[in-house]
Amino acid sequence: MRRGWCILPLLALAGCANNAAIMPGGIVSNNPCIDAVLAEIALPGQVTAVSKYSHDPDSASAPLSWSMQYPALGASAEELLLARPKLVLTGNLASSGANAVLARAGIKTVAIGVAPTIAEDIGQIRTLAKAIGRVEAGEKLVARIENALPKPANAQPPVSAVIWQNGGFVAGKGTLQDELLQRHGFRNASADYGLASWGILPLETLMRNPPTVIFMPTSAQGEDARALTARQRLLRHLDGKARVVDFPDKLLFCGGPTIVKISAILSKTRISLNTRASGGGQ
Repeated sequence: MRRGWCILPLLALAGCANNAAIMPGGIVSNNPCIDAVLAEIALPGQVTAVSKYSHDPDSASAPLSWSMQYPALGASAEELLLARPKLVLTGNLASSGANAVLARAGIKTVAIGVAPTIAEDIGQIRTLAKAIGRVEAGEKLVARIENALPKPANAQPPVSAVIWQNGGFVAGKGTLQDELLQRHGFRNASADYGLASWGILPLETLMRNPPTVIFMPTSAQGEDARALTARQRLLRHLDGKARVVDFPDKLLFCGGPTIVKISAILSKTRISLNTRASGGGQ
């Protein structure tokens, strides 16, 4: 199953997770991006349920070895009430109606949205850390993220690039991924194709005017795998005009600790391009 912020509201309508084993009086999350932060900062046993997406290898942003320790939870008010938590951590993509039901039931809720910038993402980490009483652990995660980002250096011409998800989804201007591209010396080429913050870039359009770097998955499952095979076959005809770099879909879903992984890919690619430009590589 593919999950992205642009399609998460649709997926959230499908099915309910079993919460029969959820211990009452704990902290529960029904948001996979929050789960990724909790995996880094929460104490053992502090969390009593996680998002159902965190049990899916294709959509989990938290390590499966951590998330599979806990029951899975959906976004419905009924599931959340049955869990009898002391605190619900949720995203703004969850139903506002469900949050209203929780408020009437006297259950504390902390809701965060999709951070469009690194600064806002860090602010959300601090909000979550404060909510669960783990401020120091939150600051350690913030430090990891800040240390993973490149320091200001001598200005070099930016390299055109797109992050191209299965299904053709592209992260455009005003997204966290757009800022990360810029911080690592890339120019998000999504605007060249007339795309806004999120849009779909057809293969044929990209082939006519390819960027220097295409960050995209190089493996997929099921229907996505067949589409990816066809995409890769056609991309070979670019004949060195564009470089394809492996960028798994799941890296597009969240910020938090995922920023560290994204930064590693972007930094390695930029260094490689610089080395090639200076004659140090083939």
